[in-house]
Amino acid sequence: MPRPSWSRALCVGLLIGMLPTLPIHAQEIRSESMLANTCAGCHGTLGASAGEVMPTIGGMDKGYLLAVLTDYKTGRRPSTIMGRIMQGYGDQEISAIASFYAAQPWVSTDRVAVANQFAEAPALHERYCESCHQDGGRSQDKESPRMAGQWAGYLQYAMQACRDGERCHPRKMRNRVADLSDAEIAALAHFYESQK
Repeated sequence: MPRPSWSRALCVGLLIGMLPTLPIHAQEIRSESMLANTCAGCHGTLGASAGEVMPTIGGMDKGYLLAVLTDYKTGRRPSTIMGRIMQGYGDQEISAIASFYAAQPWVSTDRVAVANQFAEAPALHERYCESCHQDGGRSQDKESPRMAGQWAGYLQYAMQACRDGERCHPRKMRNRVADLSDAEIAALAHFYESQK
């Protein structure tokens, strides 16, 4: 026997009344770790990169990560793929990703330092970098990333790109590296990689 129309209307009304309690936006159900999983393929488990050209991001300052990721999203920081990835996230999701990686322990590269690769670097560090990257590059804040223990290949690429005007964060960094030669940048990169 068919249900009366008022019965169907009551069922529909009850279902509609329940809708506000159901998650409406995907961002409401994605956790920090779920959002950060997107990054693991390039930046390694918990942000500890296993490859020389991808930076370790786990344990970096949240303010720094947030600024860099936001700059990728807005196009202020040029990129090959990061800008497109960040376009898929809202501001709260980007903040959650930055929080997740900032909460992870820093894992330095396990590469053994070769002293002759960076013999001149301590003096270069003291002259050009120490005021922002104190304690051999271990200190960090929202404008200065940790450099100690980072992959030399990535650091060399990042410093050369900054010197050549391709991308710099923060922008004041450009003044610091503008006069450095490729050899000096390579020496600094190996020096920072050696500082665990």
